[in-house]
Amino acid sequence: MECPNGCRNPMHAVRVERIFHRAGQPVVIRDLEMYACDECGAEAMPLHTARIVEQVLNGEIEPAGEFCAPLFEILS
Repeated sequence: MECPNGCRNPMHAVRVERIFHRAGQPVVIRDLEMYACDECGAEAMPLHTARIVEQVLNGEIEPAGEFCAPLFEILS
């Protein structure tokens, strides 16, 4: 996949962990496949990954466990 910023090297698949919010509560989704550019750091989410995120946020996938951590909000 080509970088949307026009970088020379193609983007490559990586597995990431991201935080999303459902009903005002943070949820962590682990092992999401994304594409990343080593040159500029851009990330792209493929459609099949977006569908998984959508299913999680709609409550169609059950959580695999619990994760608790302090939340820090920096308001500017």
